[in-house]
Amino acid sequence: MARSKSTPLRTALSRLFPAALLRRKARETGTVRRQRQVDPVKLFWVVVLGVGGGERSFAELRRSYEKVTGAKISASSFYNRFTPAFTRFLRELLSVGLEKLNHCAEGAAAVLGEIKDILCVDSTIVRLHDALVACWPACRTNHTLAAVKLHTVLNVRGKGPERVKITSERVHDGPVLRAGRWVKGRLLLFDLGYFRYSLFAAIARHGGFFLTRLKDNANPTLLRLHRSHRGRAMAVEGQGLRQIRSRLRRAVLDAEAEIHFQKQRYAGRRSKGTMRVRIVGLWDESHSMYHWYITNLPLEIKAEEIGKLYSARWMIELLFRELKSSYKLESIPSRKSHVVEAFLYASLLTLLASRALLLAVRRWGALGERRTPLERWARLFVSSTPELLALVLDPVAMARTREHPLLQFFLAEAPDPNRKRCLLPERAGLKWAA
Repeated sequence: MARSKSTPLRTALSRLFPAALLRRKARETGTVRRQRQVDPVKLFWVVVLGVGGGERSFAELRRSYEKVTGAKISASSFYNRFTPAFTRFLRELLSVGLEKLNHCAEGAAAVLGEIKDILCVDSTIVRLHDALVACWPACRTNHTLAAVKLHTVLNVRGKGPERVKITSERVHDGPVLRAGRWVKGRLLLFDLGYFRYSLFAAIARHGGFFLTRLKDNANPTLLRLHRSHRGRAMAVEGQGLRQIRSRLRRAVLDAEAEIHFQKQRYAGRRSKGTMRVRIVGLWDESHSMYHWYITNLPLEIKAEEIGKLYSARWMIELLFRELKSSYKLESIPSRKSHVVEAFLYASLLTLLASRALLLAVRRWGALGERRTPLERWARLFVSSTPELLALVLDPVAMARTREHPLLQFFLAEAPDPNRKRCLLPERAGLKWAA
């Protein structure tokens, strides 16, 4: 096809979620049983791309549907389409979309030695209507009765989510993260909410790597130092970390240590386990304190790099901010549990559509990742969702006419005019993630 007749934006969206896939999933999940006034393909795109304007509401979504389809539908008929089956429909499509986008990053060169990917693990809280307290109880009931927690695994290089799970706010982070074959050759970064020695052992057993902060009350036994210190350095071998912390005066402590923990209960019995880990302490002169990390990273990665690596975890916080500020993660106009789930999945599907379009614009305009920062792109994407909705639902001939000015707009506005501005990974010294 000639370049002038190409439609990279429409193609990116239709390849991510083809109409045939949407109709098949709608039948399999029971979203539709026979073709009626509401088309599942058009309803899907209205829900996913309906993030422009003010607060998300059923009235706004219904008006968008009527505008792009020309069909008149009553408010009650439109609302009745948001059933538990429709929620399952969106959930299955989210799984498909995550798999497709993550497949795009496969085959890339290793990030650090044998580490092929770096994943950030964290969760964010979304407040709900108090009427949902029975389904989604919150923790701080003095001001919020109901809330959900969105657990996310972010691929740092892919800049998009890889795994997602929704629980109530009262569910602790730790047990949600389960290690399996999917962690092999990957480095997982997480905060103290996921701190469990049994999790560390499981990640190492499956060939993965972990890096997190060390708890203040942790007391691993130091076995040997990985670097020698000149002068009358204090001997730390064979001592617990808590016993020597207050007496340390060196800028870096990098040591092999042993931890003891209780394994999971099997057949009513619970045995104890031990594990060799790497303990790294980095002195922060500005705050006059040590930052302590526990990891199983190989010695090829220097102790000073450990702190820089852990700072990449901040990228998942930027993802949550993007979801809430641009894709209306916190705008849920319902008191029904299954509708709440549907809108949470819709925000995540919007994020996937945004990422797919960004990849298409980068390929079409030969733009590097550094020139098209994610937050800048998110604002452009949201401002253009009405045009994108019409583009993806228009006939092909009309779409070609509509796409050209929209594509030119993205190519002109997506690049950051300040070429010397350093992105977060570059400021942290992580050139491979920029």
